[in-house]
Amino acid sequence: MMINPKRFVIHTLLLLVLVALIYVPSFALISFTGKATAPTTFSETARIGSVPVSGMDRKEAQSKVEKAITEWTKKTPLSTGTGEETTPIPTEVVKINADDSVKKASLKKGGDLMVAVDEATLENFLASQPISYSDEQRLAFKTWLIDTSKMLQEGNFDPAQSEAAVDPAGEVVSTVSFSTRSAAEEQMITAMMNVEIKPGQLMNVKTYGMDAVAGSYVGSKLYELFAKTPFEIVERMPHTSLPDGITLGYDVKIDEKTDFAVRNTQASIYRVVATQNGSDVTLELQGTPFKETVTTVLEGEKSIPFRTITRYSATLTAGTTSDTQAGEDGKSIEVYRVTKTTQGEKKQLLSLDFYAAIPAIITKSSQEEQAPVVVPEPEDDTNSDDSTDTNDSNDSTNTDETDDQTTDEPQTDGVETPDTPTSPTSPTTPDTPDSNETGDPASPVEGETTGEPVG
Repeated sequence: MMINPKRFVIHTLLLLVLVALIYVPSFALISFTGKATAPTTFSETARIGSVPVSGMDRKEAQSKVEKAITEWTKKTPLSTGTGEETTPIPTEVVKINADDSVKKASLKKGGDLMVAVDEATLENFLASQPISYSDEQRLAFKTWLIDTSKMLQEGNFDPAQSEAAVDPAGEVVSTVSFSTRSAAEEQMITAMMNVEIKPGQLMNVKTYGMDAVAGSYVGSKLYELFAKTPFEIVERMPHTSLPDGITLGYDVKIDEKTDFAVRNTQASIYRVVATQNGSDVTLELQGTPFKETVTTVLEGEKSIPFRTITRYSATLTAGTTSDTQAGEDGKSIEVYRVTKTTQGEKKQLLSLDFYAAIPAIITKSSQEEQAPVVVPEPEDDTNSDDSTDTNDSNDSTNTDETDDQTTDEPQTDGVETPDTPTSPTSPTTPDTPDSNETGDPASPVEGETTGEPVG
């Protein structure tokens, strides 16, 4: 008997339709029943991050998670630093998405909080820090931020404890050599044979010795060492006049009030290593090489001539002068730190040292100088003899003339008087001449003598 193909196809299609009509509703009913009986709340052990959401539906869980995040941000839970010197990290550096965290969480086990780092906020924060992170430390810092934030934990990131902070090779990044001059300086060098400086930590000179002269000398060498690094110069004071043995530009004054201190601005540990060979010393700064190239430049060195001051004193002998104070030229210099990076070159003024000139002081006598006494020079012997003979001859002549005068004329007291009076014999009225007579009334009368002439 032959099978009709057309009828066979029709019967097969009818059979398939009947099967579909039976099983499709059954599967739909089973699926609907299964959904109706599936749990819609989190299990008893479910947590989203560190927030328990047991027995809550997703809407309730989201509300609780958001509340927990708000409370966590108010605590300022994140910080960074070494030891007690820590800096709070603003929670704005991380973004926690509570909505997506709840949606993707398993009702049975829960899930983690969805955390992302805000790169712009993080860069601004790191730029404000006193230490500089390497690329490896930045990556470690981001990982720590995410791991800590997604569990809403409190913590501190210590860059010194990260693997990138420790350089086992200890490469030399700066060095300076000099010679010690005293036992106090040698003791200070011995005390700083191996000094560890952690990120953000200070190093000061007085920790290793209190002698002012030795501290100033060693401090000037440390200044020269750290000036060639990105380390921050926290405290430094120059002298009023440059001491002997100290390089112009690297002067450091150490006394009971002043100190020299630097801060490690890098996120790595560095060490100051001192090597002694007799009086010769080499100081090295060892650690991770800096990302930038740092050098120092000394510019603007000037010499200021001193002036001379003249003073007067009555205690000095007339015409004398005393050098009271020796003069000394003044000095000035500028020290710059030059930092070269891929972005360019930066020039920073570290210090401007100025030493005033010390005037020379000369003291002169204020007493008037008396005129010198001139002593005549002795004449020749021949002239002296002639002069003596001439004087003798003159003396003899004068003596003879005096004798002649004494013999011829009597000596008087300067007034000559007649021997007899010249008055008339009788005190009668003197005759008066007649009016017709001429002559001098004072002339003597004829026949009458007047005696010897007077004089």
